[in-house]
Amino acid sequence: MRKVFVLVMAMLIACVPMSFAACWFCEHADSEKYVEAASGKLGRGVANAAFGWVELFRQPAINENAWEGVGKGLVHTIGRTGSGILEVATFIIPDAKIPLPDPTCPLEMTGAVKGS
Repeated sequence: MRKVFVLVMAMLIACVPMSFAACWFCEHADSEKYVEAASGKLGRGVANAAFGWVELFRQPAINENAWEGVGKGLVHTIGRTGSGILEVATFIIPDAKIPLPDPTCPLEMTGAVKGS
């Protein structure tokens, strides 16, 4: 049990810097400058892949029908995580178009950041 707790705490601590920087990543992913676009796409991809599981809880909370929300949560979790993985895999080519979830920035799911 202690090992699981330590692992969870390490993962949370590792994600803290990303939570403050995710806004920058999401804003710069569509930049005209190569370095900004590549780093923004990489950051947004990592954030979406890491926080895709949040959709499992978000969708039932925002849908009136809880069972519909659970179904949408599963689909949106797979979609957000998958798009994040694809963005990480193709960040070196910023012009590669990957289907993005709505909202594109994972912090927008919590209401902490407003869409641009």
